[in-house]
Parts: sequence; structure tokens; C-alpha cells
Amino acid sequence: MRAGWEFLSSIKSGVKSVVKLRRAAFACLVLSVFLNTVFSATEPVVRFLRFEEAAETLKLFADAGLSGGDFKDAAAWNDWARARDAEVRGRIDRGVEDSISNLILYGASYTNLPRLENAESAASETGELKPAALARVHAFAVALPNAARNERLRFARDFLERKGIAKDSVEAKLQENLRRLIAEQRAYQEKLKESEKAADPGAALLARGTLFQDRGLSVDTSLLPNYALEDTLRTMLRKGAIKPGTMRRILVIGPGLDFTDKRDGYDFYPLQTIQPFAMLETVARLGLGKAEEISVVTADLNAAVNTHVGRLAQRGRAGQPYTVQLPRLVSAEWSPEAVAYWQKFGEFLGTPVKPLPVPASVSDVTMRAVTVRPRYAAQMRAFDMNVVTQTIDVPEGQRFDLVVATNVLVYYDLFQQALAMGSIAHMMSHRGIFLANHALPAQHAEALEYLGRRTVGYTPSGEYGDDVVAYRRR
Repeated sequence: MRAGWEFLSSIKSGVKSVVKLRRAAFACLVLSVFLNTVFSATEPVVRFLRFEEAAETLKLFADAGLSGGDFKDAAAWNDWARARDAEVRGRIDRGVEDSISNLILYGASYTNLPRLENAESAASETGELKPAALARVHAFAVALPNAARNERLRFARDFLERKGIAKDSVEAKLQENLRRLIAEQRAYQEKLKESEKAADPGAALLARGTLFQDRGLSVDTSLLPNYALEDTLRTMLRKGAIKPGTMRRILVIGPGLDFTDKRDGYDFYPLQTIQPFAMLETVARLGLGKAEEISVVTADLNAAVNTHVGRLAQRGRAGQPYTVQLPRLVSAEWSPEAVAYWQKFGEFLGTPVKPLPVPASVSDVTMRAVTVRPRYAAQMRAFDMNVVTQTIDVPEGQRFDLVVATNVLVYYDLFQQALAMGSIAHMMSHRGIFLANHALPAQHAEALEYLGRRTVGYTPSGEYGDDVVAYRRR
């Protein structure tokens, strides 16, 4: 009889599972209908900025010799915008090369060799790679042919094949790219040091705000900038600058992928994106909107990022969750507030799950993981857009209430940043909020009202953190 009861119990359990799956499928169907309603009859369209839309910014920068006489008419502007778009997109591959170099420096999925301290320590003062760096380059090159189960290695292998790098030249090419990355990193550090010596206190902010204007476009992302954004929005809410229940549409510019682009980045878990979920949760946590009613749009130039977001949304609509791995370097000594943000990340969107194990070669790291419910993954939507030269025509009444761009506009000069701000203003709702994590030009579209800057430290000393600037759409 016991076996019979167990059999009946298993049937009941199976029925319950089927019911749950049907309920999940129904919820995703309802959500799909909701999203189709949000972006109803008029589909959002990505297009180049028109001459008349850029005119205000062109006039503001005319005295700097960056516009005015350079753009006599719409034809001249159109030529420049398209040429600039092509040039910017041409920097994507250089950014991929940088990501591969960082994977060589810090990766733990393909070798047990010790991770390097930083890029600068990988080469001598004359730029020659040190033995430890050469050993990691070799280990990476050896691992590439057998990359079937390693997502990042497959990405690197496919990229090198697309670039036409012969197999017997791969290691030399990897060394060349790594030397270039190290030289650029040293140049950036020198530029920052020089700016700090200047009498003008704003020089350092300006240097940081345009530091990577000629660098390859990185796909990098991390958790802490989202803590800074949440802290800023909480402060704005407390001061009455924003009101509860006023946000239903979020635009994340440059959401990025967690590839291993820095010392505290890792490669022992799948590629993931963080910011779209972080901003959805922040809005819900602060009562600025209801999580189930918020749509999240991402805009990125990198096809890998857009494909990733598109797939996770598609899987969400099919009832599949999305898991985010959350490593924390203990020796980084995050502030109690930053640690608390890490500990509670995902509480509004999903449930904690067992994280992936940390490899023996990666020390001093503690982990959390969260599985995000399918309905929230389904609320994501990706667009290919260059925010400097392009914008999205969003139907009236469906524009974005919150726009964030962290570690994105730093890849452009002041003129291009101002153009991007005009594009962003075009997509925002009345009294919508725009946040970035570095100083932006004072000369910008009048439609954006500057609200102030908030410094958010990630460590008790405040030496490591972000400066968040806030604007409101007039």
C-alpha cells in the first residue's frame, strides 16, 4: 500500500508541476500582451539625429571649432553623423581585443596560473611582457582550440577567426594586443595624475569624464555602479526631487556584459548582464514603480550584448528564469552599505540560489547567486543604437521615465557627450530622470535640467566610488 500511496503522491506532484508551468506560461502570455500594449501601434524606431535636432548642440560648441562652419546644412550633418557612427562602431573590435587581454590577465577558467595584479604589472617599463604574462598568453592560446565548453574562449576564438588571424600567429597577436592594452592603461593613469596637479579643481573631473574617448568600446559591467545609482535615487526621493509611483519605463544605455574586464571581474560563471535587472529592482525597492508594470529597454552598439539581452528576454517569455552570479572580493573592503546592497540584490526579482563554486586559483572571493523570475526577464528589450548620433522615436506617452548611462559616455569627447545628451532628452518623458556616473559638459541641450552631483563611496575611506550626476527633463 505504501508503494501505491507514493505512486499517487508522485502523480499529484506531477499534476502540481504541470499546473505551475501552465500558470507561468499564462503569466508570460499576459506579460507579452502588456509589453505589446506598452509599445503599441507605433513601434519604436532607431534613427539618426536630424540636423534640426542637433542644431542647439552645434551652436553651443561653435566657438570651440567643433561645429558652426563645419555643418552648413543638413547634408553636411548627415555625412558627419554617419561617418562618426561608422568610426565609433569600428572601435568595438578594439574593445573586444581589450576584453580578451583582460581575460588573459585575470581569467581562471582556462588555467591554474596565478592571476596578475593589474595590467601595468604585466610588462616592464620598456613595455616588454614579463614571464608571468607570457605564460598566461601561452596558456590562453593552448586552450583556444578546445573551447567548446568555455563561452568566453569560444567568443575569443570566433573573434580571432573572423579577423583572419592564422592559428600559428594567434599567440603573437595576443601578445601584441596585451602590450597595447598595457601601454594605454599607463597613459590613462598618467593623464589622471597630470590632471590632479592642475590648479583648476575641475580638471580631474574633466579628465575622468573623457578618459577613454579614443579607446576601444568595452562590454564591461559590474555591480557597484548600480549601488551608486540606487543611493542617488534614494536621496532624490527623500529630498522630493522625484515622487513615488512615477516610473514605468527604464532605458539602460550600454548595459554591458560581465566578461572579466578588471581585477575584480571573473570568468568562472556564464556571461551575464546586471544593470537592466538592477535598475528594475531599484525602482521597485524605492517605490518609484511596480516591478511587474515596468518595461526595461537596453541600447548598445555591441551585437553580443544585444543578442544576450534578446535571448534572456525570449527565454523569460518561455517561462525560463535568469540566474545572476554575484562575486565579491573580500579584501576590497567594501563599505557596510555596499555590502548590504550586494546581500539584498535580487530580493524583489527572484530567489537566492546556490552560487557556482570559486576555483582554487581565485582567492579571497565570496559568492551569492540569484535566480530572477521569468516575468522580469521577459520585460527586457534590446535595441542597437549609437546614442551620440542616433535616437529612438518613442510614441508620445511612452517615453522613458528613467535613463541611466554608466561608464558609457566616458568613451566620447565633450561635443559628442553633448550630442548624446540631446538624443537622451528626445527619448525622455516630462520630468524624467537621467543619471550618469561621471561629469558631463555644462553646455548641453536646454531640455535637460542639471540637478546636481552625488559622490558615493564603495569603501569606508571613499577612495573608491563614483560621482553620479543627475538631470531632469524639463
